[in-house]
Amino acid sequence: MAAPTIIRRTVHDGLTLGKNIGFTEGPVWTTDGRLFVTSVSRGALYEIFLDGRPAVAVAETGGGPNGMTLGCDGRLWITQNGGGAMPTRSQVPVSPSIQVWDHRAAAAPSTIFNGRVHAPSDCTFGPDGALWFTDPNGHDFGSAALPGRVWRYDPAADHASVVLDDVFFPNGIAFGPDPEHLYVAETARNRVRRYVVTAHSATVDHDFPQITVSTPDGITIDAQGGLWVAGSKSGKVTYFDSTGQMCEQLAIGVGTMPTSVCFAGDALDRLIVTVAKGGRVLAFPVETSGLPTPPASPAPPDSSPAHREELQ
Repeated sequence: MAAPTIIRRTVHDGLTLGKNIGFTEGPVWTTDGRLFVTSVSRGALYEIFLDGRPAVAVAETGGGPNGMTLGCDGRLWITQNGGGAMPTRSQVPVSPSIQVWDHRAAAAPSTIFNGRVHAPSDCTFGPDGALWFTDPNGHDFGSAALPGRVWRYDPAADHASVVLDDVFFPNGIAFGPDPEHLYVAETARNRVRRYVVTAHSATVDHDFPQITVSTPDGITIDAQGGLWVAGSKSGKVTYFDSTGQMCEQLAIGVGTMPTSVCFAGDALDRLIVTVAKGGRVLAFPVETSGLPTPPASPAPPDSSPAHREELQ
């Protein structure tokens, strides 16, 4: 069987929506049509505009906000590494934790969970209404890499538990169209794996091929189960179809460090890419639209006690 044709595009095939806003990460498109990203190096959140208006700083989280996702309650949930991953401009002290921020209100971000975590990296809400997030134990590669964890935090019960503890530099995380399928980027092992999950466990799905890609960082899933992977050190964003076959590659540039991806626009037909070099946010048209975020699930309570310790 002949190898499939791989579509190759470059940064010139996309649009630059924002630039010079620090080490960009965690893009999120909200249900009310707004796009936000994190700036790890500035300890802040920025709003990005699809019409090309300049980016605007909208909230100071302190520390190093990394991944971000839209919660079932309409708030933005943020994986906060505490500022240990890189220097930050922010003078607001904060420990590694999960923060929340309501973009519809004027309140500052608040901490909702700060259990015994290392440096939370990325997050997503599952169809079960829980926040699933990755927690690497350092950012080393090869033999120096240490096993990190994947957590499940249930806002309704205010309870967190570890579902995986043997992933080396766990990073991007996303649920597929099947609610039992969880994808996790294992950066230090240059792979993305699919897991079959329950509320209490996650096991490798051996019916799905291991996706090999250099330094996978943020990931996102489209409506057909295709997977977009930002390869930080490779300078590329790669698309794999629902069978794990590579179909497309966006060459952002050597040394640019694309960090994460999400879908945006009314039809979720624009792929947003955050790029650390130049503090940029890019947009590319895509044929297959993204999955809605968050997935349909029970809504968490309107508020939860802050600064909770791990209940496990």
